[in-house]
Amino acid sequence: MFLLYGDEAGLANKRHLVIGGIAVHEQDARPLAAAAEEFSQGLDGAVAGRELHAQHIRAGKGRWRRLTRPARQAVAEGIASLLLNVPAGGGEAPILFASVLDRHSQHRGEGVERAHEEFFARCNGMLGRRANIDRDYHRCIGIADKSRSERQVQSLMDVWRTRGSTSGARIGQLASYAEVPLYVDSEASRLVQLADFVAHWVFRAYEHDDWRILDQLIPGFDRHDGVIHGLVHLVDRYWTCDCVACRSRR
Repeated sequence: MFLLYGDEAGLANKRHLVIGGIAVHEQDARPLAAAAEEFSQGLDGAVAGRELHAQHIRAGKGRWRRLTRPARQAVAEGIASLLLNVPAGGGEAPILFASVLDRHSQHRGEGVERAHEEFFARCNGMLGRRANIDRDYHRCIGIADKSRSERQVQSLMDVWRTRGSTSGARIGQLASYAEVPLYVDSEASRLVQLADFVAHWVFRAYEHDDWRILDQLIPGFDRHDGVIHGLVHLVDRYWTCDCVACRSRR
């Protein structure tokens, strides 16, 4: 079983909506959470043990204002390194996923629906590829931060699992999902906090052209035969876009 942790970034008045996160094998979830907890506890006393909220760390909100900008940047780089490494005791490094919807583009389907659909499809495709190529069979459960869209996404997942896309996208049934997504408070889950980190820095890259952390994270996104399947940019005329995700599809 894989656990797909996700979070949203990008308010309705922003150009981009991002759903991002990490997939972790069930046996690697506790070691990764423990590593994130150890990392947090080892920080400066003002923020030791606090929630690893990416936007607060970057902007210096709350207790994070007590750290200098270079110190907060070092924290972000430390979390990025955590996401790219195998947890203590072996296993597999987390696999990163994100869908980036450009609200200025004309897409069929409502934005929240389309972005979530593609996010869950990315992990479903990875599990299908593992089953077809490696005969490595797994199911998945989505776990996400509390959101105003959770009821909508939960109701849609049953349709996605049985009939496929509801927005006109060219994706098949999301048959790998064993249950509708579960929603929890990010403060209670280090792995949801890591999903928030991915979503935030993908959003920063596409909304503000701030690639300093996403550039470091790119190797962690699911890929096969040179295509970065784990990161998808939903934009019209993607073949003219020069972002790393669109370039890999040309």
